[in-house]
Amino acid sequence: MSTQKPLRLGHRGYSSKHLENSTEAFRAALSAGMDGFELDAQPTRDGVCCVLHDDDLARTALGGGILRQMKVNELPKLKNGEDVPRLSDVLDLPAKLINVELKGEPGWKQALAAVDAADALDRVLFSSFEPSEVLQLWADCHEARCGFLWDLEEAMALTEEELEELPEALMFHPPIAAVMARPELWKPYAHRLVLWGMKSFSAAEKLPFQPAILIADGL
Repeated sequence: MSTQKPLRLGHRGYSSKHLENSTEAFRAALSAGMDGFELDAQPTRDGVCCVLHDDDLARTALGGGILRQMKVNELPKLKNGEDVPRLSDVLDLPAKLINVELKGEPGWKQALAAVDAADALDRVLFSSFEPSEVLQLWADCHEARCGFLWDLEEAMALTEEELEELPEALMFHPPIAAVMARPELWKPYAHRLVLWGMKSFSAAEKLPFQPAILIADGL
């Protein structure tokens, strides 16, 4: 078993105490000693890659509207008074690793361009629930670190043969509940595992192996 501790990332920043996907939440994650954070990225109508989980801004911003149908200068303020973060600005934060989840299709080109322009490929891990997004980005830039995301139902249905067929260079992002249910399936891929779906990092302490990365809402 590897003795190296997993990297710890804040889910959408330090989202248990701060507004998710806000600069405040990202800075708080780093101040709390986390190695970095996970965020959600998607482009505006004018092609600016911004940080937002939902299609609609209503849940976390002071106004509604579909981000992809709006220009960046039309976006409302977040509920904490900040602007909706641009990915390019977030990449300036001193994180060891930033997991950029691609939301919907298309969007990988804008996200990759922002990361490339910031010279941050070595500090970013791209992921998506859409395999085509991951594979297209990786095919375009083999230097980019990428991973497949699965929800619980999808992860529980995966077979050993299916995992073996996936490119060795890519990471696996199953929810921790799926790994807890079938640790023997995932153990051979411990060095490629990015586990999410936990309130705190202590949820992973009962695993019989060390995954590469943990993503939690808070400490």
